[in-house]
Amino acid sequence: MFKNYRTIGINVSCEIIIEKSKFIGTIKKVTSEEEAVSFINEIKRKYWDATHNCSAFLINNNEMRSSDDGEPAGTAGKPILECVKKNNLQNVSVVVTRYFGGIKLGAGGLIRAYTAATQEVIKHAGIEENIFHQSFQLILDYEYWNKIEYFFKSHKIFYEKPIYLDKISVTFYTTEASGILEEIINRGNGSIIINELPSKYLPIQLEKPL
Repeated sequence: MFKNYRTIGINVSCEIIIEKSKFIGTIKKVTSEEEAVSFINEIKRKYWDATHNCSAFLINNNEMRSSDDGEPAGTAGKPILECVKKNNLQNVSVVVTRYFGGIKLGAGGLIRAYTAATQEVIKHAGIEENIFHQSFQLILDYEYWNKIEYFFKSHKIFYEKPIYLDKISVTFYTTEASGILEEIINRGNGSIIINELPSKYLPIQLEKPL
């Protein structure tokens, strides 16, 4: 059973200053552990001179890992991961880079700092929900298109730009296939050809990126 899931809107980086230390949060959408680890290593190479490059990733709500990268145990990687979970995000990899500014923050201060840096980069990335949709192609005579287009628009069904040849071909997406297909068949007097296509996730923006 496919489930809807929340993730970030865009890949982004931003920084905050806490007690003279610079924290750079960088976040990216990922779909596998390999992609998540590759991204973390890429950021480590980019900020090779940083004091710490702490990280966490969460994929499909079951693959997860975090790293303190030299910070006291539990003060960096875990807070990053917990912040991702608190925002109900999946399929993301996060690195928070720290350039030490000379003031020690203590365990509690580090936890708050890494949490704040993660929350800030999530805010800049925005949040979207990916909704699982079934996909279908319709092939129909021109005489039925106005009825089908009106049906799509009145029921807020997402469809792609039609292709106009000897017949009209159009692809649409729905979360409630059975009722929709029945309506389409009726509006085309049984003459519309319906081909099922591979299903896909379509993103719905919940929070705009900053």
